[in-house]
Amino acid sequence: MVFASMKINQLQILDAIVQSGSLSAAAHKLHKTQPALTLAIKNLENQIGFELLDREHYRLQLTQKGKTFHRQALQLLDASTELNLLANELAQGNEPLFRICYEQICHMQSYNTIISNTFKSFMSTEFSLNSGKRFVSLEQVNTGQAELGIGPWFDLFHATGDLESIPIGKLDIGIVCASGLLPKSLSYNELQYYPCLAMFESDLSFDSDRLSYSKGAAIMKIDDLSSLKAFLLSGAGWAMMSLEHCNHEITAGLLQEVKITDREYQFSAQIRAFRKHAMHHGPVARQIWQQFKELSHEYMQQENIK
Repeated sequence: MVFASMKINQLQILDAIVQSGSLSAAAHKLHKTQPALTLAIKNLENQIGFELLDREHYRLQLTQKGKTFHRQALQLLDASTELNLLANELAQGNEPLFRICYEQICHMQSYNTIISNTFKSFMSTEFSLNSGKRFVSLEQVNTGQAELGIGPWFDLFHATGDLESIPIGKLDIGIVCASGLLPKSLSYNELQYYPCLAMFESDLSFDSDRLSYSKGAAIMKIDDLSSLKAFLLSGAGWAMMSLEHCNHEITAGLLQEVKITDREYQFSAQIRAFRKHAMHHGPVARQIWQQFKELSHEYMQQENIK
């Protein structure tokens, strides 16, 4: 039988070539030589009886049969990954590492409490928390760099990957600057004459037009929310900012909100916890997700009362 001799690493090589678009890039990614990859694909094509790659173009492309084969191969690779995760959990009792990408702008004590409680329940598991640029949590969950994401959520995010998500809070965003730096009310074009402070964007292929308020302004990019606020307070410029994180400074008169007269200038977004759909989740993932589901239930009840 053809499939009796087919190997998982051959399918992994095929997928790496498809994702990279070239043998050299795939070889670099897999830490193999180009001749080794060429031989592996040739052997696979000989086994299945048809060509997988169209080699007549500058960028390697799948043949029509190759597209169908690759689509099914991805399901097998996903199943293999899930099986390896299950075997690892069975061998060690629980996940050795649990990675969370937790966007700074969404920081809330209730989320910290859930993460802390889960950490204390699984002391043998190393917890890794990171943050940074805008929408980085979505990027890291989709690329497998994090098991759980906590970040702002828009409906179109579901189109970026096979995700399950639960609402756990709300984020109100407005334009903020040091008191007296800008008029309290001005037009969008007038705003562009003032420098803008902004978080780095992710490498995702989209960004929200509603948040693209700085197309003409001079921009300082910052990857840390505390630094962003510090530069706001120093009068370096204005920023689209979480109003919750500026509430104390606004009340104290150190920062002010700015109104735009000719377009929307305040936005609200849900905060969601999200992860990839999977056939199997380890005990750490199950416990932390259950706690966020309970928090989601409380949040939705409060929203329904309003």
